[in-house]
Amino acid sequence: MKPGKDPVVVLVFIALAVGFYLYNTYAGKKDTEGTFQVVEVLDGDTIAIGDGKGTIVRYLGIDTPETARQDSPGDPFSAEARELNRKLVGGKRVMLELDSEKYDVYGRLLAYVYVDGVSVNEELLRQGLATPLFIDPNREHRAEYTSAAEEARKERRGMWGDLDSIKVPAGNGMFVVHVDNARLYEGKRVVVKGEITRVRKSDKAVVLSMDGRLDVVVFPDDLENFRFFGIDPASYYKGRAVEVTGRVKMYKDTPSITIDHPMLIRRAG
Repeated sequence: MKPGKDPVVVLVFIALAVGFYLYNTYAGKKDTEGTFQVVEVLDGDTIAIGDGKGTIVRYLGIDTPETARQDSPGDPFSAEARELNRKLVGGKRVMLELDSEKYDVYGRLLAYVYVDGVSVNEELLRQGLATPLFIDPNREHRAEYTSAAEEARKERRGMWGDLDSIKVPAGNGMFVVHVDNARLYEGKRVVVKGEITRVRKSDKAVVLSMDGRLDVVVFPDDLENFRFFGIDPASYYKGRAVEVTGRVKMYKDTPSITIDHPMLIRRAG
């Protein structure tokens, strides 16, 4: 057997590689934690920093509305979230605080971001331009972020204001697809129009069937966002013509779009 194929050597190499990955992912915070110049604001919860590595930073603990792009429709308040983020951190030096897991599956650095002593993540929540999003094992600041989001709801700021006054981003009409063709856009964000003809409700989800050809899914954790506006998805949308914005996924050979806020499902005009 050739030395290069010695199973012991291979196992040692694998163990070292796994150890390096785990250390890089869950430890070694001091290697990247610190203060950096913001070179670009990409959207409401993502920035690029000038660390010489082209690092992209994704804000931890929050989720802002999806920004419109050349190949994708945007969500209401995405432009406002990006603008507030730009005002807070654009061209400034920010401090990054890391949690247990350092990177997401896209290779973005995950961080709580501060500028001039202000928590940027928390301020986006407080202005109603983000919702809390906690993914294990990153759970720091849960209490503060939840409180900031509740303040936005109480004051009806941003996405917690009047639903009837919410405007969709200009250009979303370019991404409208017929419900019959939704399955052709698996993995893509689109706008689908149709009538909610049936409703299925269980402990796992509320499923709104659009003409029997596409399922609009609301998970239990997101139902409170609808109840805030006095909406019970199981009854409110049935029999209505609506348009839904989101990413198409296939489940049991049926296309579906998951929504977490009533601003993503509107009466079709």
